[in-house]
Amino acid sequence: MKYESTAIRKFFLLLIPVTGVLIINSCHKDMSVPGARVPVLPAEVYKYDSVPGDIDFNPFGQLVINNDLATLGRVLFYETQLSMNNRISCGTCHKQRFAFSDNEAFSVGFENKLTGRNTPAFINTGIQSGFFWDLREATLGSMVLKPIANHIEMGLESQSYMVRKLEALPYYAELFTKAFGSPEITTDKISRALEQFVSSIISVQSKFDIGKSANFANFTEQEEEGRQLFFHDLPCSACHGGSNLSGLSIAENIGLELDYKDNGVVGDFSPTEALDGWFKVPTVRNIAVTGPYMHDGRFKTLEEVVEFYNSGILPHRQLSTMMRKHDNGGFFFFGEDLGNHQLELQNNCFPLRMHMTSDQKAALVAFLHTLTDNRLMTDPRFADPFTLVGE
Repeated sequence: MKYESTAIRKFFLLLIPVTGVLIINSCHKDMSVPGARVPVLPAEVYKYDSVPGDIDFNPFGQLVINNDLATLGRVLFYETQLSMNNRISCGTCHKQRFAFSDNEAFSVGFENKLTGRNTPAFINTGIQSGFFWDLREATLGSMVLKPIANHIEMGLESQSYMVRKLEALPYYAELFTKAFGSPEITTDKISRALEQFVSSIISVQSKFDIGKSANFANFTEQEEEGRQLFFHDLPCSACHGGSNLSGLSIAENIGLELDYKDNGVVGDFSPTEALDGWFKVPTVRNIAVTGPYMHDGRFKTLEEVVEFYNSGILPHRQLSTMMRKHDNGGFFFFGEDLGNHQLELQNNCFPLRMHMTSDQKAALVAFLHTLTDNRLMTDPRFADPFTLVGE
């Protein structure tokens, strides 16, 4: 079914030699924008609820995907009118070619100010628990509106103003009618549509996913060595396990600093001590394309990340038990610890030293590359639907 609008047809006639064409903006256009951005959608809605039949988990979790809702959510995700200066959208920082992360340590907001943390990837969010690096939002439906209202990111702190901006755009009446049965635009509907689209962004067809059903016969010898290291010989999967490779523990202190500049998750470690340096455990799916890494983007390459876990974990008092030696409450022991033993004793914490060889580190990086789902980065269902018309 085609989306059409009488108001739109009065201003533009767009001829595109492909099956399915759609929405064109009317004369509503901010003078700061060098042309009207309008969404062009397929004649038949994409199947956002489609999942390959050979995977062993449901990437949508408990959410039932509605294709019309996800279609509306896709347009909203790339809608620059949801920012104060009409130039920033959710897709500005969550770029499809980087698995819906950013390729900068910090992203640029609507006033050219930098965000305080690295932009996390959107991957299989339907089976995630907690959002943002500090887990301050429990549900995806509440999370999706927060960047729009953020005073650095998109700047629309007034929800009523957000609704009015969308009401002024001629293509939303039919999109909301198709998704909800009426053209009325509300904050709740915006949230639900964005939640549907973001949840539909799934990564299930990496080399690793394909290999699971064939005993990883598709892996090279080096990749298989890295897989064994990740899941069996090293504690990587203690945090990055499960279907989404993000584990069951939703936040950990991994010993990046002894006194964190960014405290991370808010809460109490003990009756007398606040949490310090606890951050969400991210998925390692598509990790090869989602750098730079950590909450502050301090590591540019996977090799740097691997070397940190190999030899650089610091003895923070609240260090995760997964990051400690076996004889001090952790799961693994890898020979004699290196570094400042006096400082370690003072903090009652003995961080892991994995003592990997250069070949083992290279194998681990090779395995991490098998987690890349190239289809995700090129799938037209998730691409920016907008095009420019006019001068």
